[in-house]
Amino acid sequence: MKRKLTFEEQQLAAGHRTQSQAGHEFANVEEMLRHDAIHTPVPPEIEMRLQKSTATLPAPKRSWLRKLFGT
Repeated sequence: MKRKLTFEEQQLAAGHRTQSQAGHEFANVEEMLRHDAIHTPVPPEIEMRLQKSTATLPAPKRSWLRKLFGT
């Protein structure tokens, strides 16, 4: 015979589900952001807007070290 779960049993079951889904622990914030950037696709509209806005940026200036050694 089936019975309804009590509120405590439901909370316990929900807690186990969320714990099993949260499988990765990060050492620091930067690692978490890198992981998120790799696994989150950029929407095509935003990608096009970024390409459009960065196309007009000037090239970076040569560093003093490259000027000095000519590379």
